[in-house]
Amino acid sequence: MFNILLALTAGILIGWNFHSFFIALDPPKIFKNDINISQTKISTLLSTPTKETNITKQPNKIAESNQTKITLPISFYTLLNDNLFSDAMALYINANHKNILLYRSTLESYFQDKIVTDPTESLIQLKEYINIEPENRVTKQQLIELYKSLKKYDKAIHLLIELMDSSHSVMEQEKINKNLIKMSQIYIDELNKLNNPKQLISFLEEHIEHGLNSPFYTFNLAEHYTKVKEYPLAIKLLKEIEFDEEYGEKSKELLKKIENQKSKDKEYTHHFSLKKEGNNFLINVEINEIPLTLMLDTGASFTLIDEDKLSTLKLIEEGIMLKTVSGEVVSKLQEAQTFKIKDIELKNFQLVTTSFKQRKVDGLLGMNFFKKFKFKIDQEAGMLYLERK
Repeated sequence: MFNILLALTAGILIGWNFHSFFIALDPPKIFKNDINISQTKISTLLSTPTKETNITKQPNKIAESNQTKITLPISFYTLLNDNLFSDAMALYINANHKNILLYRSTLESYFQDKIVTDPTESLIQLKEYINIEPENRVTKQQLIELYKSLKKYDKAIHLLIELMDSSHSVMEQEKINKNLIKMSQIYIDELNKLNNPKQLISFLEEHIEHGLNSPFYTFNLAEHYTKVKEYPLAIKLLKEIEFDEEYGEKSKELLKKIENQKSKDKEYTHHFSLKKEGNNFLINVEINEIPLTLMLDTGASFTLIDEDKLSTLKLIEEGIMLKTVSGEVVSKLQEAQTFKIKDIELKNFQLVTTSFKQRKVDGLLGMNFFKKFKFKIDQEAGMLYLERK
């Protein structure tokens, strides 16, 4: 009996050892299933919509919404870039406050570049935009700079005065006023260069009447009248600003200059206004009572007339070589019964005739005329002064 129990116990131990050995070689299936389940959950979390994934996707929706808002100004810029300015303005008019601020900033940069690349089209577009935003001071400043580049100084000055009148800042007014003076001086110089006295006087008188920077415009008008020898008008203006803080000393200096010039002018009994044509000066004369326009030419030894202009001259000699600023020309020496410049009249005045074709001019007033007088040509004032020798 004991031997049977011993054999049974030994068999159980041997069997258990074999079981443990095979378990070690092949682990239970339940562990593999646990791993698969875990992988399935991860896969499911990544692929199947759940409450958790909806939460993670919500920020994406916000990002998409923000992206939509950001693309609005990009669309506005695209319209500008595609030269669809009116369409861009339609978008501007209907935009909300936030987008208008973005559009406004975009337009400032756009005009800054456009003014350089295409000033003509910029002028049209700036005006269109100012009609929509009439209080936009930055845009008006850009338009002022554009007018300056186009040499439309009068329009730039008008805008500067408009900005000055609407400004509530003392510092800004001072800054605008400096620009106004600077722009006005450029315009005055330009009108003087173009020899346009009528427009210059009109401009200066208008701004004197306006009252803004009146001494500046008064002094410039007095300078103009001094140049053209309108001394009474110049003196009257200078007396008005003789005690001005800024222009008082300048006025006194100019008054002294006028008195000195008047003394010098007394040396000449005849004063004639000249017309400027390019770099040359013209004067009206009468030869045998026929009105002609001659160019002053102190380099010409004789007065020269276009041969087609006069047919009543007395022939003295043919084949005369005449020296002019343009070189030597072959001409005829002839004689006129009368040669007049207003109240000056010369009898039996000799001159030469040849083919002379020049716009607005019938000939040259040469040295055979000037040597009869003590003369002075004031190019700045456009005046001829004569005193018989």
